[in-house]
Amino acid sequence: MPLHLLFKSLQRRKVVTTLLLIQLAMTFALLLNSILLAQQTRQQLQQPTGLPLQQTLQVQLKPTTVTLRQYPALGDLLTRQLEAIRTMPGVVAVAYSNQGPLLQGGSNGNVHDPDREELSKANGVPLYTVSADFFNVLQLPVLAGELPQNEVAVDGVAKSPVVITQSLANKVFDDKPAVGRQVNRGPVAAVVADFYGQRSAGTINYNSIQVAPLYGVDWGYSLLLRTDHGSTDKVRQALPQVLQQVDSNIEIFYIRTLAEQQQRLYSNEFGLASLLSLLSALMLLVSMISSYSNAYFHTLKHQQEIGIKRALGASKGRIFTELLSENWLTTVLGATAGVGCALVLNQVLAQVISIPSLSWWLPLLTCTILLLCVTVATWYPAAIATRISPATATKAL
Repeated sequence: MPLHLLFKSLQRRKVVTTLLLIQLAMTFALLLNSILLAQQTRQQLQQPTGLPLQQTLQVQLKPTTVTLRQYPALGDLLTRQLEAIRTMPGVVAVAYSNQGPLLQGGSNGNVHDPDREELSKANGVPLYTVSADFFNVLQLPVLAGELPQNEVAVDGVAKSPVVITQSLANKVFDDKPAVGRQVNRGPVAAVVADFYGQRSAGTINYNSIQVAPLYGVDWGYSLLLRTDHGSTDKVRQALPQVLQQVDSNIEIFYIRTLAEQQQRLYSNEFGLASLLSLLSALMLLVSMISSYSNAYFHTLKHQQEIGIKRALGASKGRIFTELLSENWLTTVLGATAGVGCALVLNQVLAQVISIPSLSWWLPLLTCTILLLCVTVATWYPAAIATRISPATATKAL
């Protein structure tokens, strides 16, 4: 059927067609953005972190008494905790840290070359104060220099040596050797491989680490443990009792694998993608029901017209194609309007979470899915139309 005749056919059902177009546009917008969010979340979860996610446990805890939160009582507590955990079956290495990796935000600051501050400054760099086994726990390869083995106070007379990640070294020193040079936080002792620090940082792989004692933990601290393969769950279950036996004056906030921590890091995107996917599925189902109803009642109402076409020589295939074409045209028009709705929804979501802008191929993919669903929904009514007998239809004339 020519395009202008399809438009005329739709105009005869203005109210029904308008409502269906609005429904299809909303479905298109939801479906497109849910696909976009699902794709982004999948990419984020699959990006390399440089960390042994499954075999590393992070324990977040805080002493409940003021004395234990301050040095030297804090130092003694940490020593006893580390010694007790090292004796646990299945534990390979353990270290303390003022904060763990894979966080939304945390303790951070700028790192730069004092001789060229403005040109070399990296802002929002996570600052870790750790024990010497931190690098062993996270299995961070040393790319240059030697790792510090002794704890040196960060604010002491002699500055604590700094270990920085490769990407941060390249930023501060323009891809030149960093070991032995100074940054504003101390001399660079070593460069290690990149790992995921904080999501809110300028670059997630910028990290600065210093082997130093913790002097105050009013906001708590982290214990990081690497376990043998297959021992993670057993170690996790035994940890609370072991830590309570060392000193009961502690509050354990959580014990998670780094894999679980990574999932939580993107929980907003994952939750919203799941919600939008559910809404999209429901809207698709409603759109399919609406398309089915529209095609079915159109077939019943125009039996005489279809019968006349059949009597004049129209084939079953042509009748079938005409009915499907009407629904395809409605879907394409709804999808066209849905592009505008999708852009608006994308901008609204961008104010709440980090979401990429729409790619050119996403509307095509979404329109294809919508067309497929509408085709499935209208297939049966179109098949019914092909069964209308020319003789039966013309008897009503």
